[in-house]
Amino acid sequence: MKLVVVTSRFPYPLEKGDKLRLYFQIKYLAQRHEITLLSLADEPVSEDSLNHINSFCNSVHIFPIKKNRAKWNALKSLITNTPLEVNYFFNNKIKRRFEEIIHQVRPDHIYCQLIRMSEYVRNLPYPKTLDYMDAFSIGMQRRAENSNPITKAIFKRDATKIAKYESVVYHDFDNHTIISEQDRKHLAFFKNEKIHVLPNGVDTHFFAPMPQVKKSFNIAFVGNMGYYPNIQAALFLAKKIIPKLLEKFPDIKLLIAGARPTQEIKNLACKNIYITGWVEDIRSAYASANIFVAPIFYGRGQQNKILEAMSMGIPCITSDQVNQAIGAKDGTSILIANDDESCQEQISLLLTDEELQKKLSKNGLDWIRNNFSWEKYGKQLEDLIV
Repeated sequence: MKLVVVTSRFPYPLEKGDKLRLYFQIKYLAQRHEITLLSLADEPVSEDSLNHINSFCNSVHIFPIKKNRAKWNALKSLITNTPLEVNYFFNNKIKRRFEEIIHQVRPDHIYCQLIRMSEYVRNLPYPKTLDYMDAFSIGMQRRAENSNPITKAIFKRDATKIAKYESVVYHDFDNHTIISEQDRKHLAFFKNEKIHVLPNGVDTHFFAPMPQVKKSFNIAFVGNMGYYPNIQAALFLAKKIIPKLLEKFPDIKLLIAGARPTQEIKNLACKNIYITGWVEDIRSAYASANIFVAPIFYGRGQQNKILEAMSMGIPCITSDQVNQAIGAKDGTSILIANDDESCQEQISLLLTDEELQKKLSKNGLDWIRNNFSWEKYGKQLEDLIV
């Protein structure tokens, strides 16, 4: 089949969750189908990244967008009914160029990642699949609940607009996918049961145990450190958890690793807290810690960082919110903590119990290998759209 894939970010390198998801989906589909990739880019795409994606796509078209103009477009949402991020990524000239290329290709199917890109293809006369990925409306609603009074009003209004938009664009697509059952439930419109749950996988050959790496840190947290839920998780660990643990573990070391750390995150650096920023091989960050902790209470979707850490045999602690999309058994494959007190207790327990570390390491690794294969979910996507 001829497939056109439409995305808001170039799917390589893999430093963001949406890129990771699309990268492995394209790579799987490209084994048997012709892929034409139409990608926006609000950051430069390196020649190496382009060559890598070109190696399994028939053609790749990149459309740069200027951040300042995109931000101005987003501001227009304050006086319109269109959500902020839909306006941020939309450009009429690019839309016309998209349409020209798509009509030239005459695809058998269009795969559109995220509602923010639906304006580019929703009215085209070809079979189409929309990947909601996450329930963005609930994510914006949770962000509003934890913002100052001014931004709270903006985010709350935008959450309402996103929820309406999620429902409206549903009717313009033939198939629909989303990353987890909990996200599907948050799409509060009458046909949400017809949306296919398509989780992320993990490359278990790449994210494999690395026993040769020295354990330099007690705790690690990894993620895109410009992403709001990750920022909040890092602040939670650094400001609420580490100060309490210092009484029992005066030499405790926390590693916070990942691209785009905000200044607020950089300012956390001290004797007991290490901030790396971008890491060339993120596996080294996971492997250098005794345990991995992801206290994410306001995120949505599926946390790839937990899949990757468990796949590397690192004992993990996270919230019910995160584990709902993973389904690991508390006390057997993972430990659950939903507030600062339980998080402190679980970390203290795990750091002092080597047998529990070994148990979670083995069982967590087995759980990932048995349940989260990119090939499995790539096949499910292929069956849906072919």
